[in-house]
Amino acid sequence: MSDAVPKIEGHAAFYAHLKSGRVDKARIIGMENDRFVEKILFGRKYYEAPIITSRICGICPTIHNTTSTRAIEVACGINPSHQTINLRKLMLCGQMIQSHALHLYLLVLPDFVGASSSFELQKSHPDLFQNAIDLKQYTDKILDTIGGRAVHPISNVPGGFKSYPTASQITKLKQEGQKIKEIAEKTLRLFASFQYPKINQCVSYNALHSKSDYAYYDGDIKNTSGTVFMAKNYTNYIYEELKPYTRAKFGTLKGEEFMVGSMARLNVNFQYLDDDTKNIIAELKLHTKYDNPFENVIAQAIENYFFVVESIRLIEHFSTKGIDKEPVKPPKRFGKGTAACEAPRGTLFHHYEIDKNGYIINCDIITPTVQNLPPLELAMKKLGPIIKNKKPDERTQIIEMLIRAYDPCITCATH
Repeated sequence: MSDAVPKIEGHAAFYAHLKSGRVDKARIIGMENDRFVEKILFGRKYYEAPIITSRICGICPTIHNTTSTRAIEVACGINPSHQTINLRKLMLCGQMIQSHALHLYLLVLPDFVGASSSFELQKSHPDLFQNAIDLKQYTDKILDTIGGRAVHPISNVPGGFKSYPTASQITKLKQEGQKIKEIAEKTLRLFASFQYPKINQCVSYNALHSKSDYAYYDGDIKNTSGTVFMAKNYTNYIYEELKPYTRAKFGTLKGEEFMVGSMARLNVNFQYLDDDTKNIIAELKLHTKYDNPFENVIAQAIENYFFVVESIRLIEHFSTKGIDKEPVKPPKRFGKGTAACEAPRGTLFHHYEIDKNGYIINCDIITPTVQNLPPLELAMKKLGPIIKNKKPDERTQIIEMLIRAYDPCITCATH
């Protein structure tokens, strides 16, 4: 039993019981307090949802803002313009790079270079620490330019954007691109060079899927077992339940464990990666399919590079085509709406019901970590052969490394 797992987002503990060389009991215990965000939204006007839900987490506010906005648009009969969609995609690229980079460098890397924390990493490996800072600053500029703030965006609203970046701001973003791409490549090469503990998780994987691109903004939800469903039907597939030992809910696919996040997206959508990313993967002889949860770290490093390339592509698009100052589209009606987007940690669902006067009367949010907690406990049970002959502190370290590989956001899981 650990008092608290260090170097994760939020507060959690774990319990693992080792008996006869195998882990027969494993629990992840979320220690964050419930904040009842869904209930707070009851009685609020529809346009308040994206602002309020972005406060669920300071690490991933942009994805909550965007997924909420999309769900509200469905409920209001609003069809966003192609420009609006591309601006949001650029914001989500920033969200992905920011979260992956901070997790990789500040939370995971210390385990591999002998540092106890990111503060020690800053002293022992200042060059690697600077990579994290440079990636973070790049994404801050993207989110501030497009979303109006580096944290908790305010420009993106149901129906479009309240304000738009200038041509000079887009030019500045473009100038940053090549330097950041080089850092993203160094990041991928770095995390591909480490040796990771090996276990086979043997679960299925869920991610957004589109027949035209590496889906992260919209699409159907596809499972590697063959199940495909639309976001609006999520309650027929994703089951949430409460456990007596934790404040976080546990989500399953009709009662079966499954995983979401970087590994899942690569397993479902690898063929839609750009050629640049595929070439580096081939050069480094990395997998195209993943089932070892420790290698979710490598999957994040791959995606970190991909989303830098994707952000450069979108910035170039806006640099060439320019940006029109489109008016925000008003609601056509009020009703029910659901949307799913890919958060850094996996598929995020937002659902709203809005009455005839534009007030929210129901809300449901299912976060990625809720879906990843069941397979995480299952993976802990696979650690027996690895940890059975280890000293207690070494066992703890390996279990904590597994938990960090999943990149749980306990803050989101206890919204």
